[in-house]
Amino acid sequence: MALRVLSVRLARAHPLARAPSAPAARRLSVGDPAAVSFAGAIGAGSRDVPGLVGLPTRREQVAALRRGGNDMFDVLVVGGGAVGSGVALDAQTRGLRTACVERGDFSSETSSRSTKLLWAGIRYIATAAAGLLRAKSLRDPVRAFRDFGGEFMMVLNCHRERRYMMETNPHLCSWQPIALPFSEWFIKPYPFGHAAFGFFPILSPLVFKLYDAMSAFSCPPSYVVGRRRARDMFPQLSRESKGINYIQVFYEAMHNDARTNVAIALTAAEKGAAVANYCEVVDLLKDDGGVVVGAEVLDRVSGDRFDVLAKAVVLCGGPFTDGMRRLERTDPDRPFEPAVRGGSGTHIVLPGYYCPKDMGLLDYNTSDGRFLFFLPWLGHTVVGTTDKQCDAETLPTAPEDEIQWILNECSKYLSLDIRVSRGDVLSAWRGWRPLASDPHADPDGPVSRDHIVSYNDETGVVFCAGGKWTTWREMAQDVVDRVTAERGLRASRCKTRDLGLLGRDGWEITTPVQLVQKYGVAESVAAHLATTYGGRAADVLELAAPTGRNYPRLGIPLADGYPYIEAEVRYACREYAVTVEDVLSRRTRLAFLNSAAATDAIPRVAELMAEELGWSEAERARQLDHAYAYMASYGGPDLRRIFDHIDASGDGVLHPAEVRDAAHLLGFPLRDGDEWLDKAFTAMDPDGNGVVTFEEFSAWWNGDSELSGYARRKAALVDEFKLDMAKQLTAPGGKKAAAGNFLG
Repeated sequence: MALRVLSVRLARAHPLARAPSAPAARRLSVGDPAAVSFAGAIGAGSRDVPGLVGLPTRREQVAALRRGGNDMFDVLVVGGGAVGSGVALDAQTRGLRTACVERGDFSSETSSRSTKLLWAGIRYIATAAAGLLRAKSLRDPVRAFRDFGGEFMMVLNCHRERRYMMETNPHLCSWQPIALPFSEWFIKPYPFGHAAFGFFPILSPLVFKLYDAMSAFSCPPSYVVGRRRARDMFPQLSRESKGINYIQVFYEAMHNDARTNVAIALTAAEKGAAVANYCEVVDLLKDDGGVVVGAEVLDRVSGDRFDVLAKAVVLCGGPFTDGMRRLERTDPDRPFEPAVRGGSGTHIVLPGYYCPKDMGLLDYNTSDGRFLFFLPWLGHTVVGTTDKQCDAETLPTAPEDEIQWILNECSKYLSLDIRVSRGDVLSAWRGWRPLASDPHADPDGPVSRDHIVSYNDETGVVFCAGGKWTTWREMAQDVVDRVTAERGLRASRCKTRDLGLLGRDGWEITTPVQLVQKYGVAESVAAHLATTYGGRAADVLELAAPTGRNYPRLGIPLADGYPYIEAEVRYACREYAVTVEDVLSRRTRLAFLNSAAATDAIPRVAELMAEELGWSEAERARQLDHAYAYMASYGGPDLRRIFDHIDASGDGVLHPAEVRDAAHLLGFPLRDGDEWLDKAFTAMDPDGNGVVTFEEFSAWWNGDSELSGYARRKAALVDEFKLDMAKQLTAPGGKKAAAGNFLG
């Protein structure tokens, strides 16, 4: 191995020996027109911050990686999503000296854009059963039973892995009841594509008891709700719900996906792995025989490049895995066999009143046969997902046609009194499903939603693709098993089955109460901190500034109407957050919950991070530009445009007459005459100075009052304003001046 390393270094020292790298999959990079680029170093001139208890700082982690140029690691993992971080954790806890590098932030791609479910997959087993019942299975019954058995085992594994997560990390995940309403005893079009499932309403109670049994009854039991109670549980459902025969309720698990990913990565660091975000692999190092023995890494914070040598290299790039694999090619003329076929899924976030607080809803028979979940998450309602074949991209921008499709499906379920509109969408994003096939295996092998672990005999590189959030631990275990077998590394048995992630120690069910009693924080803040940081919630509050009030004593809010506090920004810097986007998208989830509220919080987050990290004014300005551009990719309402259209005078503030004209033209309910509008304007104008600034309007819009809630439901986007204003132009006595201002 020493001779191999020497040959690599000598070859790389020669200026003619550096062949250009093969093109990678599209990701956010210097010159990418899809986003404001961080040309050069991110956070240049930044200082290090104190580390968390038991954890090195990010700068110390990068120094450990740099030492890997002389002191070879056992395993180098490329990719810091759920699987990559999981591989680093598994390998390190088995006694292998491990490094893990991530080009962006932990969970900055697919792992943060899921449906937030740790689910076993009732759809997979039903679809497999439908396939087994089709006539064509008679032509090849062996293959049919093999395919069914594969799906059945995958669902069993999902049940098992879900149980492990619930048992070892109760601070990160919880059981979520999900309802299936049945209004008919026979369904057409047939669910899951087979006539036998037309009788699904009759078979459902038995099917879900079998589903419970597959989990060894480790989850709460499924049950049936009668017609009368169903109407009380779901007042949001349409008037047709009066014809509901019954509701079937079953259980899956939910989690905060990005926070789980960060916990996995930081737990690996706590166990001794060298883990760093914003460290990009720009080239793979090969010996004279073409075997990969490490990588050239760019620290995107400092701009430095360095080599990291390893006995084994693992690629965990999710939907971007093929871009990584191109770097290991030994013969550029040989046809490249892709391993991943990407599929995207769009989700939208609606206000919490669209879903009961503690109950989700599943539409199992949408207009095109897809599953559509309505799930309560962090006080809001997540609705998704779509399924579309396409190439993966970095930005989370959701296609408008997919947002509209979800809204159309929502409207079928909701009461006529609750009209869901585009303006109700507080945020929207698109994630990616890496459907995988093994290019080094049988060419007739199926594309699968299960994972694959593949080994390249020529380069010695292992890669993992496919899978789902539920099985991240199993996938990591399979990768390390394959690495140790193929590369001859000695390791102990897997230890992650019973391993709690960061925050598990010190967490109790009464942790929120303890935080309220000790620190005097608001109950909502205490509950949020406990389920986000677990036993380390108190560490966050140790950084909190006093509010200057008797109650709550600590915890200055980061955004009105949300439990996030400014201390979390300072704490995020100790969790290796590097950009404003890291804080708003992944350390907190504000961008995923409400893009407008996240946009409002950008200046304060940048100010706090500048204090912690020592940014220059130029760096702070660059961070602001990048954050504003990135937040625009979350598909929530554009409050600035709404504000500007209401501001008929164009003086940058709203006056009572402008708010009154907008309300009249949009048909707001004036049950109590102008008293309703006066009450709304008073709520918008907390200073009582007679005008409303954009910041005050934004805080009111994103608040939780009845008036602002109705405004969101009724007014929504500028397109709806234009429609209503256009009608006023043709009405006798219409306010043409005001309408003209609204129409732009």
